[in-house]
Amino acid sequence: MDRNFTPSYTPVRSFALTSLLAALAILAALDIGYLTHIVGYLVLMIALGVLAVIYTVCDKVVFALNVTAFIIILFFASGKSLTVALFGAILVFGALLLSLAVSKKSAKTSAVLLVGVTISLGYILVAALMYAAAGNSLAFEDLFEQLNGSFDSVKALMADLIRESVNAISEEMLAYYAKYEITKEMLLETSLLTMESFLDMAQLLLPGCFLFLVQLMAYIGVSSFEKVARIFRYDVILPEIRWRLYPTQISCIIYILVTSAYLLSGLFAPLSTFSILMMNFWIALMPVMIACGFTGLIMRLKHPRFRKSTIFILVLFVAGCLFMTETALSLGIFMLTFTGAQDVSLARTAEAAERKNRDAR
Repeated sequence: MDRNFTPSYTPVRSFALTSLLAALAILAALDIGYLTHIVGYLVLMIALGVLAVIYTVCDKVVFALNVTAFIIILFFASGKSLTVALFGAILVFGALLLSLAVSKKSAKTSAVLLVGVTISLGYILVAALMYAAAGNSLAFEDLFEQLNGSFDSVKALMADLIRESVNAISEEMLAYYAKYEITKEMLLETSLLTMESFLDMAQLLLPGCFLFLVQLMAYIGVSSFEKVARIFRYDVILPEIRWRLYPTQISCIIYILVTSAYLLSGLFAPLSTFSILMMNFWIALMPVMIACGFTGLIMRLKHPRFRKSTIFILVLFVAGCLFMTETALSLGIFMLTFTGAQDVSLARTAEAAERKNRDAR
């Protein structure tokens, strides 16, 4: 197949893409306007991929009509939410950049990074505009105070729920705890301290979690573009036959160093500024490495030499989740990401050596 071939315009496929985009816009707007919000924003990222396909393969007039209908549907189906409509406009811009990256034969990792930067900056801009329009200050001190106030409100709400839960403990259960010299007051104090520690840590890790979520959404958008292109038989527009995440060797090395620094700092100074910073970096770099780790895991399952040992490790992991859920999941994520980074780094090294030998000839 000639990958420089430009796909022809087909009205039937164009209508199917338009119908798919409209359905996604309705579903996303209804969820954001009235239900969970989370599902809606994820669906919008799928719509970004569809928009990029429409711009790449259809007439530009068709694309303009789709964009207009997309934003109108988002506005009215979400209960006339200007915020949702503006975010839809940001997604259109992201789709244009994704289409441009694809036309330049960019790597999938670069496309994910481009879309992630676009939607994150766009979302922050829209949120800032709507926040300022409501009469709030955008000064850093005021924003920081508002953030702390939000977490304090969550703490107060959770504290009330914990008190209700502890007060609802039966007398039989309290008698059982009394055998171990555990009182209701001790249970309440321990639960409140645990909750406050968890929320304090969540606040400190907010930057890393935000970047993680942005990368996840960007990956969904780019992968949706790829899947829709394949489903509608427009594989020719993809930069590569196997268009996959393939980070650079330096990014893998950085991830391994950050992971090592985070683990070491966690042993000696778990709540230090350096440890928190490394953990934020670790969370931010994690999505791509998780994807690479899954790719490596699938390859090991397909390889006769590694299949049995890989299945054995997976069985141990599942068994561990039944008894030590948090520990097993943490260890599993660490091993998956670390292995993914190591596999890609070794593959990049092998490619570099092969190029060097080829040039020497």
